[in-house]
Amino acid sequence: MKLSDKAQTSINKVIEKFQTGDLSPISKVARIRLDSSAPARKWSLSNKVLAFIQTEELDCRAFGQWKDVGRYIKRGSSAAYILRPHTLKTITEENGEKQEKIICIGFSTIPVFPASETDGEGSLQQYKPVEFPPLYNVAKKFHILVKYLPIAPDRLGDTQPDGSKIRLGTQDTSVFFHELAHAIHARIEGGLKSGQQTDQETVAEFTAAVLMDFYGLKDNSGNAWRYISHYSKDPLLAITKAMGTVEKVLETLLGP
Repeated sequence: MKLSDKAQTSINKVIEKFQTGDLSPISKVARIRLDSSAPARKWSLSNKVLAFIQTEELDCRAFGQWKDVGRYIKRGSSAAYILRPHTLKTITEENGEKQEKIICIGFSTIPVFPASETDGEGSLQQYKPVEFPPLYNVAKKFHILVKYLPIAPDRLGDTQPDGSKIRLGTQDTSVFFHELAHAIHARIEGGLKSGQQTDQETVAEFTAAVLMDFYGLKDNSGNAWRYISHYSKDPLLAITKAMGTVEKVLETLLGP
């Protein structure tokens, strides 16, 4: 049974990932905790990995499944593909006894879409905080899409290099501030470099620490220092170099 070109491309992505020896998608998928209503909870591990590698999310559903919870697929969204096995029941005879066996005769693909590519009245309240953090409206003002999603625990949040979208796997305000600083930094610079760059991470984490203090929230300076030390042998020097950009980001976030 031949797969469609799109589906085969999706499968190839997974194969290429594993050919390089990168097995991290398996460990990440195993550690994500989905809400009990998510269909992916019942998927095989292989289908979970397929969906995760294609979308970097695990709560993926078919069109009808999203419709059932009051959400629809955004126009222009691309599907990810999981596999549905086609089986055949056969009767064989061994040692004079008939035995029933189920054999797989092929696969077909099922298009699914991640939660971040849906909208609608139906909410994903199991992922959203009861109360949104300070500056959430500023993100909306700058048309920065903020999504609370079940993502891998080792990635509490991430931001698109162009600053257009933030994904959060935690309700920790300091993480939101960190990713929002990344998004605003991207707007100021016309985009960020991919991956975790020392200067970018320093700007984001130090800005987040300042904002936590500004709003009278839990002191995060100790965590910020350790975080920046992970990227720079001289965190004080890294912060000094970043101060000009930090000031611009804060002016944008806290200005009129």
